[in-house]
Amino acid sequence: MRALLALTSLLAALVLAGCTEEARDALRPSRTGCYFTTGIGETHLTSEQASNAATIAAVGLRDGMDERAVAVAVTTAFQESGLENVDYGHDDSLGLFQQRPSMGWGSEEELMDPVYASFKFYEKLRRTDGWEDMTLAQAAQAVQVSAYPELYEQWEEQATVIAAVFAGGNGSGIGCVKGNAPQVAADPAVLAEAFAYHWGAEVSEVDGTTVVIDPDDAAAGWNRAAWAVARSYDFSIASVAYGGMVWAAGEDGWVEPDAEDHGEAAVAIANDSHSAVIISFAAA
Repeated sequence: MRALLALTSLLAALVLAGCTEEARDALRPSRTGCYFTTGIGETHLTSEQASNAATIAAVGLRDGMDERAVAVAVTTAFQESGLENVDYGHDDSLGLFQQRPSMGWGSEEELMDPVYASFKFYEKLRRTDGWEDMTLAQAAQAVQVSAYPELYEQWEEQATVIAAVFAGGNGSGIGCVKGNAPQVAADPAVLAEAFAYHWGAEVSEVDGTTVVIDPDDAAAGWNRAAWAVARSYDFSIASVAYGGMVWAAGEDGWVEPDAEDHGEAAVAIANDSHSAVIISFAAA
């Protein structure tokens, strides 16, 4: 068996050696999901995880919680559900935070709503004395009362990076390449409704192909731009622009467009985005 495996590996290497660069690129696995880049580190999430993390952050900021609270919540959801909104768990636990209807967290339907589940998590975190002085794992344990508190520690670094992008105003810190949302709503009005539900505020403008959000400051703008990029699979978003930068669907980073490489339309959108987040449903 070992000889067969070795021979198979050798043949694969020989085939790749004889391929053109284009052929080798075609044989490599395609990149998927969302990439987070900050001055404190980098990480990667699937499109589903990124969408859920964006929701957790938006609800926290909506309810007056800060970047560190968001990091606590993301740490918790990583351990409890892998940042996936699962409809199962130990006993009657379910959802992002594995909250239990029998323990008074809410109904099954409510706890399967990431917005409600996040709200309930922050509600208990806010009531926890001294959580601000705890480590992320300690604060998570104070809310969850897990039988395995040490397991939260493994997610602290990733959660800190994610919180910096979604709640810390880290500029152009997320890019999403590919994903497969089970349901796609390519409708600016539906996105505007989701924004209002997550953030507790209305967008500034909605037309046939564009949603515009006017943030209070630059940090708020980048937080909302990151939210939009993370929801790009759910809503078939073509591009997000803010601060003179543009992220386009399928790209893992942001660019400052120029007319020669990106077209006049992209430059115009970027110029309009210095003080507003512009979400486009039609390729610029």
